[in-house]
Amino acid sequence: MPHLQTKIVRAYRQTGETGRIHYIVERSDGTERRLYADRDTNPALYRLLDEELQAQGYTGPKADPQAADR
Repeated sequence: MPHLQTKIVRAYRQTGETGRIHYIVERSDGTERRLYADRDTNPALYRLLDEELQAQGYTGPKADPQAADR
């Protein structure tokens, strides 16, 4: 089985966005790629990222102030 040389370097949530975690991977050539994991379409990766963020004490972004207007 091949071994991938890609690692997740950062993960975060966008302000006002629920059910999605954005993450940045570093490829073996040193370039970065921005991706995301949705709670419904990729639950395993979402759960893994969510657990790691919680373990580090990350409480998520501030609430979207415009959400109350919607």
